[in-house]
Order: sequence, then structure tokens, then C-alpha cells
Amino acid sequence: MTAKPTQHAWSSEALFSKALLYVEEMERYTADDWQFGLWASLSLELIARASLSHISPTLLASRKDWRNVHHALGRPPTSLGFTPVSVATNEVMSILKEIVPGFTNELFESCIKHSVRRNAELHTGEEAFAGLGTSSWLPQYYASCKVLLESMGKALGDLFDNSKAAEDLVASLQDTAAKAVEQDIEKHKKVWENKGPAEKEASLAQAISWASRHAGHRTKCPACSSPSLIHGSSHGDVSTEVGDEVVVQKQRMLPSSFECIACNLRISGLSKLTACGLGDAFTASSRFSVAEFFGLHTDEELEEARAEGAEPPFEDDFNEY
Repeated sequence: MTAKPTQHAWSSEALFSKALLYVEEMERYTADDWQFGLWASLSLELIARASLSHISPTLLASRKDWRNVHHALGRPPTSLGFTPVSVATNEVMSILKEIVPGFTNELFESCIKHSVRRNAELHTGEEAFAGLGTSSWLPQYYASCKVLLESMGKALGDLFDNSKAAEDLVASLQDTAAKAVEQDIEKHKKVWENKGPAEKEASLAQAISWASRHAGHRTKCPACSSPSLIHGSSHGDVSTEVGDEVVVQKQRMLPSSFECIACNLRISGLSKLTACGLGDAFTASSRFSVAEFFGLHTDEELEEARAEGAEPPFEDDFNEY
């Protein structure tokens, strides 16, 4: 008989299996029980770690000791008394925000808040989940789980018994965002329409100048049609194109906030931006000289060094064959 190999404790499979146990415990309670919120927070961390480990278990290893990476690779310890250490939950979430499509800044922040509640519940006298309304966290919890599960090729039904209810709560986030942003746009639109021609002209001129001077993705304001800016967070790999004189780097950006100084409309969060047609991803580009990018000396710097009488870094070599 061949013994079954033991799963690595940091493997995606082991972490997901443990998350299943925690969700099973969570679902023994109703959503308004404090135990439901606590087990949800514990399962969320395991799902996040499983998602990161699915990319590579080494991403879970603390950088403070190379032996942690060695452990993540499934290798036996090389020193007596060694205890492997993984990265903190906050760092797990930060990495996922950057490399997992769909794990937006909104979901990141909601996960961090839930993690803070868990720490308060476990390490202080605060009853962090008692009386906590589910509308403030449960839809975001299921939305986060959905994105993280999909990154592993799984679905909500692979983790939750009532996946239909979970899907409905995820959909409600978009509906709520749409209603909120629609009201906000309409309010600023009315304020803009009530301005006089001279005031509109001055505000428009200011917006044109401001949008051209500040970093961001330029767009048209949905309330007043003035030039405005969308700010985003980096998401995904950086592509690098090396030319003869210029290096161009490009990265996909997910919108995180919108600002118009003409009518003072501000919108935060990808769900709200998507609801009003401002949620499209865009590309940020940076240009460097080849010398700047590779840390080389420019012709001007070399000429300046020669003028100052600097010695060449190497002696002339005439031993050519």
C-alpha cells in the first residue's frame, strides 16, 4: 500500500480545505449572530491565503528569513528549532490587490476592516461582531470570496451551501452603488445648471487648466461635461518596451476615484464608477531615457566628467587580437 502524500500546510489545497471547515462552522449560525461574523473573518483570511498560494506558496513566506521561502518550496528545515513564518494578513491582501484581477481597492479595504474586527474580537475585550449589521460587511465578504475563488478556478458554490443568496448579495452591491451615484450626479448637475454663464466659463477654464497639469486619466464629467480626472491603482504586470533612446513602461490601471473641480463632483470606488460609465480600465505610461532606466551615464555626464579632469575608470587597453 502506498501512503498518501501529506499536503503542505501552505498549499492552496490545504488552506482551502480548512476554509471549508470554517465556513461550515459559520453557516451553523444565522447572519446576525456574532459567531457568524467571527467565523466569516477567519475563513476570509484562509481563502485569501489559498488564493495567493495558488499563484505560488512562496508569496506567503515572510521575507525576514530565507528559510521561510525554503519551507514554502516544500523543503525540509536546515536548522534546529526552525518555525516557518508567513506574511501578515494585511500583506496578503496588499499583494492580492495588485495581482488578482477584480480584487479592487474597495474589496481590499473591506477585507482589512473585517480583519481588524477579528483582531479586536480575539485580542481585546471588545465585542467587535455583536450587533454588527450585515449590510455593512456581508455583501463585500461574499464579493471578495467570489473574486478570490475565481482566481483559483472555483465558484461560490464550491464554498457556500447557499451560493444563490451569496450571489444575490454580491449583485446588490452594484444596485446600491448605481442608485447612490445617480443621485449624486443629478444633484451636482442641478447646481451646475443654476450657475450663470460667466461663472460656468470661469469654472470650465479652471478645469481645463487643472486637468492638463495633474496626473490621471482625463475624461468628461457626467454632471457638467467639463474636463475631469480619474485616478486609479496599478493592477497587473508592467510591460516594458526598450527602444534605441527611450524605454516605455505601461501598466493597467483600475479606476478608484473621480474628481471634477468645475462642479465639485467626486466619486470614490470602482462599483460607483462602473455604475455611471467611468469604470473602464485604462493604461498608464511612463517614459525614460535608456541611460536613466538602466542607470547609465549620459553623454552630457561623461563630457562633464572629462572637463573636470576625471580619470577614466579603466586604463587604455591596446591588447587587441
